[in-house]
Amino acid sequence: MMPASPPEPVVDLTDPAVLADPLRGYDRILAETPVCRARLPGGGEAWLITGNADVRAVLAHPAIRNDPAGLPGHGARAQERTLLALGTPEEHLPYLRASLLSLDGAAHTRLRRSIAGAFGAAKVAEMRPRLRRIVHDLLDTLGGTVDLLDGFAYPVAMTVVCELVGVDEEDRDAWRRWGKVLVAADPAEVAVTMGEMFASCHALVDRRRADPKDDLISAVVAQDHLGDVEAVALVVFLVLAGHETAAHALSNAALALMRDRAQLDLLLADPELWPAAVRELVRTHGPVQLARLRYAAEDITVGGVLISAGDAVQVVLGAANRDPDQFTHPHEPDIRWQAGQGYAEGHVGFGWGPHFCLGAALARVEGEESLRALFERFPDVHPVGEPAWVPLPRGRHREALDVRLT
Repeated sequence: MMPASPPEPVVDLTDPAVLADPLRGYDRILAETPVCRARLPGGGEAWLITGNADVRAVLAHPAIRNDPAGLPGHGARAQERTLLALGTPEEHLPYLRASLLSLDGAAHTRLRRSIAGAFGAAKVAEMRPRLRRIVHDLLDTLGGTVDLLDGFAYPVAMTVVCELVGVDEEDRDAWRRWGKVLVAADPAEVAVTMGEMFASCHALVDRRRADPKDDLISAVVAQDHLGDVEAVALVVFLVLAGHETAAHALSNAALALMRDRAQLDLLLADPELWPAAVRELVRTHGPVQLARLRYAAEDITVGGVLISAGDAVQVVLGAANRDPDQFTHPHEPDIRWQAGQGYAEGHVGFGWGPHFCLGAALARVEGEESLRALFERFPDVHPVGEPAWVPLPRGRHREALDVRLT
């Protein structure tokens, strides 16, 4: 007997109401239909998962894959045909296949382990003094009315990840431009941008192979089991994720604290609370709403709903982080409550399961040092006007964050 077709979508993630206010839109879906069919940005349909327990279960489930190749209803090159239709040159496909985000199982574990040491707690602790100096040197140049996103969050995030990976200073403006193009996802620009990125990374790999430095890319190219394509794919993944997401995490958190004086006063009076504050702000104001699309390799049941092998699954990290069944104060940061949880990650702002964010420890320290320095230097900093949101169903990004530093 043929399996029943999935029900028609009940929500549309490109709905203007969702785009205008993703937080409220996803929270409504969580309250009404926590496991449902949805129409996705860019076309296609998937099961939408919004509850915290269900999201964590899906992301940790061994039958959930990032790569749909070979699954029922998915030809070996189905995803690649979609990319080609959007203008992706065929020669770019090997880099996309080699990305950490595209791999599952042993291939993913092997590649992740090759760089995990650079993001471990010990290495991040070594980086903290340098990160603190980057932040303070940048704040020394700021005053008056500034765009905190372009003038502070982006430069901090870009400098930190590029120094770690080994991207030369003269190339960093190009990475900033490439990141903006890829977030906007205009097919007319994406293909050209990806070609420029891959060419730049190949040149970097060649330079580090000829003249190794004390950086991550030099360590990567020294590993004989990693080829140039994998090395280039790693650089692209790390630099894009390490500056684009981190910059908006800092911006979102800064504005949240400007608007919640009681929480900010707690931090100014007790700086030991900053680690808890960063964890809580990632939960309530994280920049990533939707995780990467995943696929069921076998029939599974989520929230009492059967998801068939081959079905696409879209988890909503933002809704899971505001689930009232999981959090006492779901919508607003509660720093003292978070401090009482120790270092347990009850939220999914950094993902969950085998694809948990590799740079989570670095992102936490970056947040602690950047936000603490900003507010200790300028305790009365306040926004100028109402920041505009970029209408993205997958992310919570502002176009700018103009503030007055006083």
